[in-house]
Amino acid sequence: MKMKATVSICFFFLCITVQSFGQELLNQFDQNGKKDGKWIVYLSEKTWKEVKDSSKAGFYRYTYYDHGVNIYPMGAGGGMNWKCEATPGNAQQKGRLKLLDGEYKWKDKKGRVRFIHILKNGEYVSYMEFYRSGNFAKQFAYLNHYKEQPHTYSISTYDKKGNPTNYFMRGGEQGWQFYLVQSEKPCHDCF
Repeated sequence: MKMKATVSICFFFLCITVQSFGQELLNQFDQNGKKDGKWIVYLSEKTWKEVKDSSKAGFYRYTYYDHGVNIYPMGAGGGMNWKCEATPGNAQQKGRLKLLDGEYKWKDKKGRVRFIHILKNGEYVSYMEFYRSGNFAKQFAYLNHYKEQPHTYSISTYDKKGNPTNYFMRGGEQGWQFYLVQSEKPCHDCF
């Protein structure tokens, strides 16, 4: 009888240990009280502005912090008179909190696409901004990593003629910053 109880207890703790390794912890702080790791961000329904109270949110997504630095800040949403078009099945359902998953196009009041957000399971894949002319202004490629380092990503900014300047968001001696692609110096006034 003692052997069965011991085996059962060991099996129980093994199951709990295996289950906890399969889940990523959310909303954690480091030893200095700064946000660290994966966090939930709640967004207003109409403009996607960040809200602290989930009961006032229409959507949510995930971001990552590295000892207080938000590595994936949110790209722009729309204005009050703008329209957000989502891929089928990903639109907001009145009164329900919805995880961002899919493609979301923000159109200004003249119907021009100004921002495109693409997320998978609440995590960014890409973000694009457009000039009023329809040409690219910025493109963030979150799956294009700097030297295979996690949580790094590339950014391309375009002037009005379409000429790109390319950067990586990555950690360095001065913390997380934008770096020109071929430079080891951080870019303080990139865009």
